[in-house]
Amino acid sequence: MKNLWQNFNIFGWGLIGATLVLQPTSAQAQYIQRSFLNPGFESPVFGSAGEQCYVQVDQSLILGWSTTHGSVKAGTGNCTGYTSPGLVPLIEIWTSGFLGANTATNAGNQFAELNAEEASELYQNICLIKDETITFSFLHRGRSSATVADVANFLIGLNTNPTSTIFGTFSTTSSGTVTAQPVAQNGATIPTVTNNNAGNGWVRYSGTVPYTGASGNQPVGFAAVSTAGGDNTVGNFLDEVQFAGLPVVEFTASSGGAAELETTPTTNPPKLRIVGFVPTGGISVPISVSGTAVLGIDFTTTSGTSTFNVTIPAGNYDGSDATSVFTIPFTVINNNVPQGVRTILFTIETSDSFFAKSTTTCGGSPTIASDYTIYDDDFLSGKVWNDADNSANGTFTNINTGSETGTNAGNLLNAILVDSNNTVLKTTTVAADGTYTFINVPLNQSNVKILLSTTAGTVGNTAPTASLPPNWVNTSPLTTAAFNTDTNISSKDFGIEQLPDTNNVIGSTKKNPGGTNTVQVPTLSGTDPEDGNLSSGNSFKIVSLPNNGTLYYNGVAVTANQVITNYDPTKLTVDPNIDDLTTIAFTVAAVDKAAKEDPTPATVNMSLTGKAQLILVKRITRINSQNLTDIVDGRSDVSSNAANYVASSHDTDDDSTNKWPTNYLRGLINAGIVKPGDELEYTIYFLSNGLADVTSVQICDLVPTNTTFLPTAFNGMTPSDGGLPGADQGIALGLGSSTPTAYLTNAQDGDRGYFYTANESGIPSSCGSNTNGAVVVKITRSPDLSNLPPANGSGTPANSYGFVRFRARVK
Repeated sequence: MKNLWQNFNIFGWGLIGATLVLQPTSAQAQYIQRSFLNPGFESPVFGSAGEQCYVQVDQSLILGWSTTHGSVKAGTGNCTGYTSPGLVPLIEIWTSGFLGANTATNAGNQFAELNAEEASELYQNICLIKDETITFSFLHRGRSSATVADVANFLIGLNTNPTSTIFGTFSTTSSGTVTAQPVAQNGATIPTVTNNNAGNGWVRYSGTVPYTGASGNQPVGFAAVSTAGGDNTVGNFLDEVQFAGLPVVEFTASSGGAAELETTPTTNPPKLRIVGFVPTGGISVPISVSGTAVLGIDFTTTSGTSTFNVTIPAGNYDGSDATSVFTIPFTVINNNVPQGVRTILFTIETSDSFFAKSTTTCGGSPTIASDYTIYDDDFLSGKVWNDADNSANGTFTNINTGSETGTNAGNLLNAILVDSNNTVLKTTTVAADGTYTFINVPLNQSNVKILLSTTAGTVGNTAPTASLPPNWVNTSPLTTAAFNTDTNISSKDFGIEQLPDTNNVIGSTKKNPGGTNTVQVPTLSGTDPEDGNLSSGNSFKIVSLPNNGTLYYNGVAVTANQVITNYDPTKLTVDPNIDDLTTIAFTVAAVDKAAKEDPTPATVNMSLTGKAQLILVKRITRINSQNLTDIVDGRSDVSSNAANYVASSHDTDDDSTNKWPTNYLRGLINAGIVKPGDELEYTIYFLSNGLADVTSVQICDLVPTNTTFLPTAFNGMTPSDGGLPGADQGIALGLGSSTPTAYLTNAQDGDRGYFYTANESGIPSSCGSNTNGAVVVKITRSPDLSNLPPANGSGTPANSYGFVRFRARVK
């Protein structure tokens, strides 16, 4: 291939290898043309190696070139493999040496004859820009005469168009004699040339041409004027024809971008497209940068500054992607710090070395700015919140409220990014403050999700099951809805919280209230990692009910799994189903402010003593001065006139099964007939005979009708019980003894006894109608004796039994 670059040596463009010559391709039509393509007519190659021949072919076969030649004659030729194209517009190509015409020195092997079968024009359509100056160079030689020149014009436009602009006329013989120096017209500048300056009869002409017309595509070429012999089918050899303005440069696209992981952008970086001729030494395209991305933090340039140059090597560029596109050199800084989306704006600055014009539309608006978006692939995906109040309530909204903080559940949580097939794309541990960050997230992934798990994921493997550590529950879902990674992943928050723990309760032993009476349940309590201590004012769930009692809250029966809110300990009570010694047990779970309950309920145990019971047996134990020592068993199954008759149900009170001390109950039930003036002694025996302590025991016994209370019956007897010294003592008290342990006064003084005269006011209501006087004794009195414990038998304990005794005279 001829070295077209020699055409420009006189302008200092220098010599570069012919291998850089670009030929038109199938894609050429989509870009403008700023220089001649296939300037030496070397494509395609005709004939075999070294063969000296010629061909006349259809213009479509000669890459880059067109002709005004008419379809005047069928083409002919003698090169090996030649086939006539028939009657078509012809372009004639010779190989070096045919008919003694060799190519110029270093000018390849093929050249064109402008006059094929008639005077015509060879041209190419070039995009010309208003007010530019174009440089041209070509080789010209006459064919048939060493003395008479062949003449051709250089013009913009077609020779068939009278409005075409001729810039130069060139006259050359077959020996390379310039019969007339080139004639420059219409502002062209064409230097003087010497004869045969290119060798083998060829002369190289060059110069510059101003273009003042409107920007647009114009046919530019060479038209035959005359031949030496006057035969328009013979003459005007042309070779290495070049016509070129400044190259045209623009960005291939107005925008691009990729993830910051792509530190050397390759996916869709900003690129320059160039169309036209670049001389020896190349050109520099100055680029400036601006935008939201920060130089030195987000990216670097080759210069380290906001301006740098892109070097375009020498060449003849047709605009095609394969040969005419240059990537802008810069480096993205992958810093693994979430920064969001940032943009670099690259701008082509002005230069005298090129035109910043459209490469696809002649004279069109160029793309002189291209923004490159750095997509942050270090996504701050979200935070795991300790949602103590369950504000998320099963959703991904309103997770954080108040003073709630982030958590990683004891350093046991992992955040895992998965694709639509549940394959792990990224995995990372959740930080102590609940945040998690994915580094270098793949962009433009569709339908990805984030899940939480106690198991770390393995990239490329199936994701583990979403999970939480023991005693943690989720208040939001553990897996997000699907989303795409074309923008920053942010605010992918989760809500979790810890479960409460309920305290077991073992209540102190309480008295079984009996009947339908209730007893208060011991105070429920628990703890919660977020809420602290739980008790009054919190919520508790009654998981299971007691089998031997009925729970009530605020007077209403509790049901299984009922949640008591704003718990008031005083309102939770139980009614035992039996009035005896028993244990009440049920389970309860604390419920925290997030409405989450303890999964392992606690047990409430209440021990209740049996029903307190006091039995009384009354006997006549003395008549006059005679003590009655009889042991009588009261019966209801005998005649009512019998001496031992006692009406049911009190007939069994004096049975030995009631744990009285042995032979303790002396006296008679029916002492027989007495007469006025006889003195009778009445003894009222008492025994704590239930399963619980008897408290507040006060015995009141009415003085029998037809008798008169003897107020001085025990005067002078000791010990006393704190009564007034010298006061009459008409009452005896025995505690845990068969003999009196204290003698009580009749007055309301410091001891436990008092005698109410007939119809005296203030008598306890339990005494009934006081028409003949009443003896009242407070058996239990603090601090002397607070209660009567249940009897065990054989006289133990001593304070579980005793008697009250007084005397009366028969009226």
